[in-house]
Amino acid sequence: MTLPRIALAIIFILVSSLPGDDSLKTYDTRAIDAFMDGMDLEAAGEVDQAILAYKRALSYDPEAVDIHFSLAKLYLQSQQKELAEAALLKVISYDSRNVDALELLGEISQFNQAHELALSYFTRVLDIDYNNDYAILQSAQIHHALGDTIREAEFLIRLWELDTDRVAALHRAESIYLAANDYDRITELYSKLIKRMPTKTDLVGRQIRLFLGMNRFFDAEALMDSLIEVAPYSMDLQSMKTDLVKVMHGEMAAVDYLTAVVRDYPDTWELKLKLSQLLIDAGESTTARVLLTDFLEIKPEMSNAVSMLVWTYLDVDDVYQARDILESYLPAFPEDFFLHRLMGSILHDIAVEQADSIHYQAALDAQRASLKLRPSDPQTLHLIANTLELFGRREEVLQTYLQLIELNAEDDLALNNYAYLITEGDVSEDTLRHAATFVERALLINPDHAPYLDTAGWIYFKLGHVQLARELIDRSLSINPENAEVLMHMGDVLEYLGKSNEAYIYYMRADKLR
Repeated sequence: MTLPRIALAIIFILVSSLPGDDSLKTYDTRAIDAFMDGMDLEAAGEVDQAILAYKRALSYDPEAVDIHFSLAKLYLQSQQKELAEAALLKVISYDSRNVDALELLGEISQFNQAHELALSYFTRVLDIDYNNDYAILQSAQIHHALGDTIREAEFLIRLWELDTDRVAALHRAESIYLAANDYDRITELYSKLIKRMPTKTDLVGRQIRLFLGMNRFFDAEALMDSLIEVAPYSMDLQSMKTDLVKVMHGEMAAVDYLTAVVRDYPDTWELKLKLSQLLIDAGESTTARVLLTDFLEIKPEMSNAVSMLVWTYLDVDDVYQARDILESYLPAFPEDFFLHRLMGSILHDIAVEQADSIHYQAALDAQRASLKLRPSDPQTLHLIANTLELFGRREEVLQTYLQLIELNAEDDLALNNYAYLITEGDVSEDTLRHAATFVERALLINPDHAPYLDTAGWIYFKLGHVQLARELIDRSLSINPENAEVLMHMGDVLEYLGKSNEAYIYYMRADKLR
């Protein structure tokens, strides 16, 4: 809606009255008319004509702050920065506390690389409005440009204190202090912030990591204890305390601490899961199993509790019981990719032990069921390739490796395995050279991986580059001297070179490992 000219005139008179003046100024109506003409022209996009109108208005009333400011904005819009700066200086000469004008002057000075001058303008803004976040941010950037990173950090901290969602500002301040090895400032910073927000766990975590990095273990523990005393109900803090106890006193001490917490807060399922994992890590799978079984009776929908329960059996190599437990829970989680992949892995291990087609097929069925939930998962595809290879379905193995390579051209394991498989038996020179390109790509990605060096050496041996083959296989054995297949390859190379006695030694070493 467009205001009537009489209303605009009243607004113009009110906003243009000088600070401290108890009475309204008397205006030449020509200034008001020219100003309103300028506003109409500006709204219509007639920038040059609007500038002329504002200048005409100022000829009638040269001390009108709003006209100078409107003129400055049009000069900026038309890239006339020097004229804009002059108009803004007029504004602050009549109204020294005009924040908008001071901010624009700061921006112009920054554009002109006059950083000290820009800083002076933003300092004046902050004198007027201490919590002006824009001026704080600009001041931080100017100090960065001036090379005063410590002052930059101080302003970034002020910015974060105004808005704790500005985590990037806090991270930058922290990195500045770390680069300057100014641990006292960092400690002071986090101590101050934690006092304001004792349950803000990301801050507590930073302070704890800082203390640990400085080997101030007892300070870290004292901080955690003081915070838990304030907020014993904070499960995040209790979890962090557990991690700290583990670092300082070991897994069993952490188990004892968390067991006591869970006893005091029996409804904290997150901490019960954490305690279960601690017990598994500490080799107390049986105790963890009891805890997880009770837990799942109350919260059967927790898939991660199911996987942990299964791991309590895998941890003691009871794959059959692990399979049975997972089978009983799996129908409740038809869309849970990780549980299905876990089943595929368990059935793979059983198939390896049983070595019959029924178990291999069961493993493949489970693995493909998980692949349907996540068709491009490389870990599942590698598991399928391995199962297919053990099953003797060579062509499907090769197709799976090609699929992996198509999904990720830098999958070095797929590149190596594909190269090795296509050179099995008597193959043409073209096939060997084709395989060499794949294993060379794998070695570019992982040049010191023993199996890849052996694959390359074996392919070059078949191509007739015997000395190169020997060097590559020797490098493989220097990394992993206990691989029977690689020892056999070295024996074959030495036998070819007529070094039967040396070859015999490698064959004997290989036999002992089989």
